[in-house]
Amino acid sequence: LNGDGILNADELGTDGSFNAQVALGPDALDGTVVNVNGVNYTVTAADLANGYITAAIPVTGEGPVAIHAEAVDAQGNVDVA
Repeated sequence: LNGDGILNADELGTDGSFNAQVALGPDALDGTVVNVNGVNYTVTAADLANGYITAAIPVTGEGPVAIHAEAVDAQGNVDVA
C-alpha cells in the first residue's frame, strides 16, 4: 500500500487480497496467536523483530475494508484491535 488509505487494482494481489501489517503489542511473544478477520497467525521471532505480522486480507468489492484483530496470550488474556 502506498499510504494514501485507498486500495487500487495495482495494490491488490492476483487473488484479490492485500497484505496488511498488524502491529504487535509490547507483550507479544513467539508463539502468540493473533486472529485477523477469522484467520489465525502464529507470531514468530521474525514477526517480533519486525514489530508486526503480515495478514492477507481479501477484498470482496468496493467500499471500506474492515479489519478485526485479537491476540490471546498463554494466560488466556485477550487484546482486541
